[in-house]
Amino acid sequence: MPTKRTELHTIGEFGLIARIRTLVDFHVDDATLHENLVRGVADDAAVYRPTPGKVQIFTTDAMVEGVHFDLTFQSVKHLGWKAMVCNISDVAAMGGVPRYAAVVLSLPQKMSVEMVEEFYEGAVFACKKYSCLIVGGDTTASSGNMMVTVAMTGEADGAKVVYRSGAEPGDLICVTGHLGAAHAGLSILLREKERFVKAPDPEAFEPNLEPYKFALKRYLMPEPRLDMSRLLVDNVKIHAMIDVSDGAASEVRHVCESSNVGAEVWEHNLPVEGVTQLIARELSKSATELALYGGEEYELLFTLSDKEFAKLERLTNDVTVIGRIVDLQRGVELVRESGERQPLPVGGWDHFRK
Repeated sequence: MPTKRTELHTIGEFGLIARIRTLVDFHVDDATLHENLVRGVADDAAVYRPTPGKVQIFTTDAMVEGVHFDLTFQSVKHLGWKAMVCNISDVAAMGGVPRYAAVVLSLPQKMSVEMVEEFYEGAVFACKKYSCLIVGGDTTASSGNMMVTVAMTGEADGAKVVYRSGAEPGDLICVTGHLGAAHAGLSILLREKERFVKAPDPEAFEPNLEPYKFALKRYLMPEPRLDMSRLLVDNVKIHAMIDVSDGAASEVRHVCESSNVGAEVWEHNLPVEGVTQLIARELSKSATELALYGGEEYELLFTLSDKEFAKLERLTNDVTVIGRIVDLQRGVELVRESGERQPLPVGGWDHFRK
């Protein structure tokens, strides 16, 4: 049975906005979100009351088709989820919680009303899970590819906000969860897309995805580590923190540059799951490279003293020590499993690197 498709021009911009309003008008268990919201989607701009005693956090992320996502293997529902998650992760990296979001969609003619509704289903699903409200945005036509921009506010206790700039020599460098799986999942999707393009009979083509479900989910539906952010800022003294969106190697360098320190990263301690190692072998890639340079993990990378880490060890087993902060003059090094030291190669996602 053919999927229903309603062309955008048949309902127009204001008809689309009316449909979007019905999708984002949902209940979130956090009652203060609704109590503090004075006016949402129904006006020119949203109005809300900041929570007394909190500082405000503001972040924004843009996603462009062909650069950040590929609709040949990524559903618009997954895209809606991910567009929210990458902003929620930024808030978590500051030690905060998300509050309100505005979504801007630039839509080419190939997009239908149903596809826009699916995007918002994914976005609302993420907002429900992580307790934030979509309170506005904009929709425009695009003469090229689809573009998504989300702006989000969050809140934090002013005494517990964590920046990139507080790392100190002697600190341990830690990450939550594991690394490399998202990039491994993307690599599999790109491989299967290439097989589809080259298939003699594309209609009969069946992608080989079953063994890689874990890695595919890590790419298509990553989870921001709000849980670990809360545990960290409420129980231990974190000196610096950043989320792993561009690759762990990049994030270590960002922390070092902001804190005016150096670092050593220990290859043998990088947390890499079995499925990621399997994919690395199949694609003749290095598991270390996936762990260091695979982006869109949305895990947290942070630094703290040995004393504070001893406290943390009693609270969770979801953290791995991957290195140590050192003096600035020592630079940023990768310590190989063999013990060999070398400058940590520059890598990770950079929009303007050739």
